[in-house]
Amino acid sequence: MLLPSPRLCFRRPAASDAEAIFSRYAGDSEVTTYLGWPRHRTVEQSRAFVAWSDGEWERAGVGPLLIESREDRRLLGSTGLMMDGPSSAAVGYLLARDAWGHGYATEALQAMVAWADERSIAHLYALCHPDHPATIRVLEKNGFRLNASFVEASFPNLEGTGFARKYLRPVTLALEHLRGAADIDACAKIMVTSEPWITLGRTMEALRPVIGDPAKEVHLVRDAKGIAGFVILDMRGPLSGYVQTIAVRADRRGSGLGAALLSAVEARVYRQCANVFLCVSSFNPGAQRFYQRMGYERIGTWRQYVVAEHDEILMRKTIGPVRTFITQE
Repeated sequence: MLLPSPRLCFRRPAASDAEAIFSRYAGDSEVTTYLGWPRHRTVEQSRAFVAWSDGEWERAGVGPLLIESREDRRLLGSTGLMMDGPSSAAVGYLLARDAWGHGYATEALQAMVAWADERSIAHLYALCHPDHPATIRVLEKNGFRLNASFVEASFPNLEGTGFARKYLRPVTLALEHLRGAADIDACAKIMVTSEPWITLGRTMEALRPVIGDPAKEVHLVRDAKGIAGFVILDMRGPLSGYVQTIAVRADRRGSGLGAALLSAVEARVYRQCANVFLCVSSFNPGAQRFYQRMGYERIGTWRQYVVAEHDEILMRKTIGPVRTFITQE
C-alpha cells in the first residue's frame, strides 16, 4: 500500500506469508508479551490469522498490514486498523526483535494515523498494557493521550486478565458556546428528533431551560447548516464531569461527529477531574454500544429514574483513581 513512510512499506498478509509471520514475530514469546492475542504456537495458527485477516478486509475495507523494509522488503512486523464502528478504529503494531530500536514503531504508527485520517476515522485509539512504557512513549509521540484507565482486557501471554489503558488520538474540533435564544432553539430541535427524548416525550418547551441552564456548560459544533451537534456538561457536585446530554443533528449522525464531540469534552473534563459520567436509557441499546466502544463501563442502575417503564444506566470512564489524580495535580 502506498502510505506515507520513508523507510517502510505496507501490504495485506497473504497465505504464503504464514511461515515468515510465525518465525519473525508471532511465535516469539518476547515480542508477544504485551499483546492482546496469544502467541502463535504453530505455523497453522499463523495461517489461521491470515484467513481471519482476509475476512476483516472483506468486512471493513481495512485490516492487518505487514510492515516491510522499503530497502530490501524484509518483513519487520505488522500493524493495521481494526474497525469497531462506522468511524471508530483500533490501531496497534508489533515488530520483530531485530527491528527494535530503529524508530520503525513511530514511523509505522504515523502511517496508520495518516491512513485513518484519509478514511475520516474520528475515533482512533490503542489499548496498551500499563507496564509497557516503550509503547506508551510511541503513542504519545504520535499525539495519542491517555483517555481511559482500568479498561478490563485480556493479556493471554501474561497468563491472565489485567487492565489496559486506552490511548486516544484527539480530533481537533472548533468547539463553541451558546450565543443566545436562537442557538437554544436549534439544540432543542435536534433533541426532540432523536432518542432518548422521542421515547421520553420531551418537548421544545421542556428542553429550552435544560439547554439554557447557566450553571452548565454547552459545547457545540457548527457547520454550513448551523449547529451540527452539542454536549451539555455539568462540572458540579459529586458527579463532576457529568455528560448530561449529547446530541447530533440527523444528517450528521453516523459521521463520527458524536465520538469526536464526546472525546473533545472528555479532554476538557480530564483537565479538572479524573472521571467522566453519563447515563443512558435502558431502551436505547445503540447508545449503550456506542458508549462501551468509547471506553465507558456500567457502574450502576437508577431504577425507573425518569419514567416508570425504563431505567437509567450510569456509566463511567476514568483515567485513574481520584486520589492519584489530585496528587499529580
